[in-house]
Amino acid sequence: MTQIPHAFLCYGFEDTELAKKLALAMMAKGIDTWWANWSIGPGESLRQKVDEGLGDCTHFIALLTPTSINRPWVNLEMDAGLMKKLEDHAHYRFIPVRYTLPVNRLTPLLRTMYSPEISDNDFETDIEQLTNDIHGITRKPPLGAPPAIVHEAINLKTGYSAAALAIAKIFVERTATAISDSEILISELQQATGLSDEDREDALHELSEYVEQEDECVVPKAELYASFDQFWKPWNPADDAQRLAADLVNDKAFPRTLPEIAERYGWEARRLNPAVAYLLSHKIVSTYPGIGFQPWLTGEIETTPSTRRFVHRRS
Repeated sequence: MTQIPHAFLCYGFEDTELAKKLALAMMAKGIDTWWANWSIGPGESLRQKVDEGLGDCTHFIALLTPTSINRPWVNLEMDAGLMKKLEDHAHYRFIPVRYTLPVNRLTPLLRTMYSPEISDNDFETDIEQLTNDIHGITRKPPLGAPPAIVHEAINLKTGYSAAALAIAKIFVERTATAISDSEILISELQQATGLSDEDREDALHELSEYVEQEDECVVPKAELYASFDQFWKPWNPADDAQRLAADLVNDKAFPRTLPEIAERYGWEARRLNPAVAYLLSHKIVSTYPGIGFQPWLTGEIETTPSTRRFVHRRS
């Protein structure tokens, strides 16, 4: 059975009519509300009844107005309410409710909390939202099915978010050479993945070591394919890099230029470039800088002292 919320209503004497209106509205919405005018009877101890109300409540509602926020008794009750929050934060909520009071009038501590506002113009709507929050009714709409590409990415155990994998897959499937021939407009990327603006921005930040943003385009680096080809291609660049490094170390006559290596293996640039990118990014081989090597990532590669150590470790 769902627990009935018990609210302690803290307010200033000048706001009694507003507090009564709020208390009645919460009672009508299934929230058992402690309000001084009906919770303290003739001859009863004010302090004891307040202590009882504070002790039993699951929600402390501070009705804050331009007058009540400066009242000593209101601040004393809020001190008690905040102390209870520190002691029982998992099962208790402190809610400052503002009426004609701007946020900048709140104390620094209260500003750290979400403080809903009620107004005369939209009182019913504001109360409905407040009572829904107290009952734990989510503001979220029902969760629909994720885009197909995101749904597929969720099943891959990679450590990357589904959104990041969705973007990486677009690049992996579109490139013909795994170098700089697959830049995509941000608008096109977003349409292809079905991601929101925020999710797309977060995903690109997550992939920042693999992509660059230039104006309205996203340009992948060669390292992206070295890391992500394994998920959507019939090869793994890390394994290809191991094979290539071993041949470079063990066969002094093994070719060093990429076109000759590709011919030896029977690979297209699309497969060889990610393997070379893996070796270069891990500083396992060296190359000579230059341009004009398309469709190859570089012209040729050479072994370094790290090449032999890499082969021995992987062997």
